[in-house]
Amino acid sequence: MFEIKIIRSPFGDFYNREIEDCNKSYPDWYLKEINQQNFNGIWLHSILRDIIKSNIFPEFGKKEKEQIYQLNKLVERCDKFGIKVFLYLCEPRGFKEDDPFWIKNFDVKGQICDFGKLWGRHYALCSSTEKVKNFLYESSYNLFKKVKGLGGAFLITASEFHTHCYSHFPKHIHLVKHFREMVDWTKLGFYCKRCEKRQPYEVVCEIIKLIRDGIKDANSKAEIIAWDWSWSIIEPEPQENLIKNLPKDVILMSDFERGGYKFFNNKRYIIDEYSLSYIGPSPRFKRHFYIAKKYGHKVMAKLQFSTTHEFVTVPYIPVIFNVAEKIEKLKKIGGDGFLYCWIFGGGINVVSKLTGIMSNENISKYKAIKRVVKEEFGEKTSDYVVKAWENFSESFKNYPFSIPFIYNGPINYAVVYPFNINAEKVDLISSWLPLPRDKKGYLKVGDNLETWIGELKPKFYISQLKKTAREWKKGIEILEKGIKIEENERLQKEIDIARHIYFSFKSTSNIIEFYLSLRNYKKNKGKKWVKKILKILKEELEITEKDKKIWMRNKEFGYHPEAFENFIKEKDFNYKIGILKNQIEILKKLNRRNNF
Repeated sequence: MFEIKIIRSPFGDFYNREIEDCNKSYPDWYLKEINQQNFNGIWLHSILRDIIKSNIFPEFGKKEKEQIYQLNKLVERCDKFGIKVFLYLCEPRGFKEDDPFWIKNFDVKGQICDFGKLWGRHYALCSSTEKVKNFLYESSYNLFKKVKGLGGAFLITASEFHTHCYSHFPKHIHLVKHFREMVDWTKLGFYCKRCEKRQPYEVVCEIIKLIRDGIKDANSKAEIIAWDWSWSIIEPEPQENLIKNLPKDVILMSDFERGGYKFFNNKRYIIDEYSLSYIGPSPRFKRHFYIAKKYGHKVMAKLQFSTTHEFVTVPYIPVIFNVAEKIEKLKKIGGDGFLYCWIFGGGINVVSKLTGIMSNENISKYKAIKRVVKEEFGEKTSDYVVKAWENFSESFKNYPFSIPFIYNGPINYAVVYPFNINAEKVDLISSWLPLPRDKKGYLKVGDNLETWIGELKPKFYISQLKKTAREWKKGIEILEKGIKIEENERLQKEIDIARHIYFSFKSTSNIIEFYLSLRNYKKNKGKKWVKKILKILKEELEITEKDKKIWMRNKEFGYHPEAFENFIKEKDFNYKIGILKNQIEILKKLNRRNNF
């Protein structure tokens, strides 16, 4: 059905020893499982300046010996299972402004980008210089020559790491003024005189061609995949100049959901990330697909299965019908393959099993789902699981999607979020990075609603989260009927996953209502706000005590695979429960005295 089906191990260390530890991250049992589930590729994050020596830049390649050895070993092991190894490249990787590299190589210094507190100021490696062009070709060639069995590479050429001079500078700023981050990037002005007269798409397509030529000259069978991630920085939609100027044998990979939208209360809400609450394909994907086909390119979909940033701290979100529908639609449009997941989501579970079946067989989603359910849960409770999954899938479509909410909101740790009536204003808390904690190790949070609600109204989130939870609960009730028929350990696990997600919806809605009520009380001192806060705290106490019992038998819940951290710990439950009990007593007394 699909030519290329790439997945990633959940054990990989994307930001650190990805290549060095790759043989530990991909044990034989995992390779065997994904082979049986019809995947034929895995991917690793690789940096050219680390993995391969360079005649152009002699300081590069310090990790070559260990990384090349480990990579060759992995390629050889994967070959036994019929699996190819693909590399993710984001090149040419720039350096921080104070890096010693610039002392000797000031002549290749390109555009500056200020990432603020997160990463500081970086300079691009200017790809309009001959040295950088030669480096890209030479390193790509040598890498694929020294690791002969590599399956190929996929390339991100906008956003992410600072690479070429236009990677974080939208020349068409008037068209992206609604993206605050992009506007901020342009405030320093355009620095590089070499790239100033060039079109951004020319720079990007040249980089892709240089890497493609190096790889293909070393291994003609290797596949080169150009991912259109954040190409809006490079060229306005539909980015036809980028697509038509790609080498003909380069595969285009397009985001299946990005550029889509949902409608709530007759208002349109943009989907600008991976999503399991939106099916797709988005209008953007379809435009890119048909343009690419017009110019003779194969097209893959970038998917994000099992979990997304919508809710990432569970093994998978049980919205199985949404997954199945995505695969059906990708088949229908004629996609040539897919990347199953980004850094997280690559665990072996019902989602990967379903994907393997549907991507390899001409089978309806209902038959595929029924097969997975019977294998996973047994015959007796299968109808209950199917109905519950269908309910969860529909319920999740009500999820209040927005970029600030999924990247800065507390939904992944809401069940242990400490509600504090003395909360102060705090800065943005990125929900994909390790969470801030005080000296005692407790979560350090506070009132920062605006940083994760963004431009949407708080009432919108409250309404949608409550609606999602209300509908989601119906699915839990179906599963609970099933377990009465047969005591089933696997079904109990499914109930636990569903309940934990349900409680997280409820707690996130309560966090918003809590801060709104607290603000109102501080302004008006009204007794009704004390009652409102008291009601929220009582509900949170019930949620927290119930979810603690679930977590105690499922301690993998709360692990964030991109932050590499457990967002939820037993001490977090205990701390929150203690605070809630204390504050409920305080508020009861204050409610009687009407003095807060």
